[in-house]
Amino acid sequence: MRGASALNRLLTEFPAAEIQVQVVWEPVLRTDVAAPLSGVLALLQDRRVLQYWDPDLRLSGDLVRAANRDPARYRLEEPFPPDFVAWDLVAVFGKTTRWDADLPVPLYYGGPVVDVIEETKKGLSAALR
Repeated sequence: MRGASALNRLLTEFPAAEIQVQVVWEPVLRTDVAAPLSGVLALLQDRRVLQYWDPDLRLSGDLVRAANRDPARYRLEEPFPPDFVAWDLVAVFGKTTRWDADLPVPLYYGGPVVDVIEETKKGLSAALR
């Protein structure tokens, strides 16, 4: 939840930017037994934020499969382990990026979210140029 709060603060630095933020909540920790409640969802107050619940970790699976098919394309030195769960990360995509068959290569990605807010800010600034 600290990542959500940090992301919310970051968005206040780009109040007029035409961006869309998609937050996907997943059941990764033992305490993640249901979709986040309104108190957690309210951590992200920006109108440009869309929030989703992914109880089956489908997005994570898609991300891992795409990266493992071609690790170099995603700037990885080696594939992820088969049971790897992609979570607590941020990815910045360009304005015209489309997700067709595989995840497009982000301009920037990293995590945990709370630890990469400054890098995310730089990636977002680059994407908006």
